[in-house]
Amino acid sequence: MKMETLPVETAVEWVTAWTDLEWPVSWETAFAVRDQLGWIPYSEDGMLFTTVLTPPGEKHGGYMTDRDDSEFNGVEFPLATRVIKGFKDELTAPTTWAAYESYVTALINIFGEPRTTVNRRGAGNEYRQCEWYLPNSSSFSLGAQSGVIEVSINSPEDTWVDLEYQRMEEKYGPDWEEQFE
Repeated sequence: MKMETLPVETAVEWVTAWTDLEWPVSWETAFAVRDQLGWIPYSEDGMLFTTVLTPPGEKHGGYMTDRDDSEFNGVEFPLATRVIKGFKDELTAPTTWAAYESYVTALINIFGEPRTTVNRRGAGNEYRQCEWYLPNSSSFSLGAQSGVIEVSINSPEDTWVDLEYQRMEEKYGPDWEEQFE
């Protein structure tokens, strides 16, 4: 299966459509952004949707999350077709990393330097993630592994939890949670 990626300009358009919002974001606004981007909601649940990257008949699009079963909390969406294990070819990893680096460069030009994580560098299951913390107290991350590139937009509440977790890890070490069990 050949991996398809979004053009950088389209990826930036998708990301900024969400990052430019003021929080809290109403469901009406979230659904309007989804529709403006041309994403197609599932008939059973408008929080689930497909994009131009979703193969016909597949349900591997994106999804919106809620907090307390009521408030809009964020959205996750792909920037490439998902290539699952067994369908990868010799171009999957190079295509993933080239697109990912192009997206990171474009997003750095807009949002500045991100917090970067790389796990298992050079391995077949390498994972990379960049995370940006925004002035509106929300955040977003761009994550990738061979065959998958996804964006996650996070509410100010989820961003606060993430930052607090980082603070605790810095203060008490990587296994800090075990100290409080």
